[in-house]
Amino acid sequence: MRGRLLEDPIKEVAAMQLIGGKNPHVLGPIEVLQDDEYLFTVMPYCSGGDLFGVVVKYAEESGGEIGMPEPVARFWFRQILLGLQHLQSVGVCHRDLSLENVLVSSENCLIIDMGMCLRVPYRTIRRLIKPQGVCGKHNYMSPEIFANTNAFDGFSIDLWAAGVILYIMLTGFPPYDQASQTDQRFDLIVNGNLIRQLESWDIRLSQNGGDLLQSMLQVDPRDRLTLAEIMAHPWVNTGEVVQPPPPEPLPYY
Repeated sequence: MRGRLLEDPIKEVAAMQLIGGKNPHVLGPIEVLQDDEYLFTVMPYCSGGDLFGVVVKYAEESGGEIGMPEPVARFWFRQILLGLQHLQSVGVCHRDLSLENVLVSSENCLIIDMGMCLRVPYRTIRRLIKPQGVCGKHNYMSPEIFANTNAFDGFSIDLWAAGVILYIMLTGFPPYDQASQTDQRFDLIVNGNLIRQLESWDIRLSQNGGDLLQSMLQVDPRDRLTLAEIMAHPWVNTGEVVQPPPPEPLPYY
């Protein structure tokens, strides 16, 4: 079945071996073993479930009206950025970044699920990647991946997904259904009306928070913030950080 599905377990294990297990914000293997029939991967256990579950808990506690407080979202978002920084350092594009693919372990979060990842081609400079088909979750998919017509920047599509993650953490709901101009919410966001849209729903973010989201969710990848620019942004770099209590561990079965 190799090559017939977007999810490729052999490629995923190979990517995890390349990424390694030393970065605290990307889930790597402890050991990989193989016999004549099976491939085994031994990985750390993340007891707190995924970050989506953490967001849902905050939304439920607020009566479904809003997501996390900004200082709490900043605590988790900084860790996601550090995980992306490690992926970029080894030349890996995730392609399926989402809250469901960020696991929580105690007071730490880790990016997981490399089944759709790609190596970013290098020679003397980083190269664009030819269209590889529509992949990932529609709520997190960048417009260039949804269109699937032009070459794309692998790092940039992960940063778009990171912007969607931050949007959901702060609001409690996704910014759009699909990354297409036919989606009214998407159209408002990419035309610079993200803050106005949220205010019409009585959701008020800090000025820096709104600016960061709008700057990450730019339809043209050349206008989108780079990882270095995001990490240097005042919302990420200087805002208050509140470490939440560790989530209750999931039961063993």
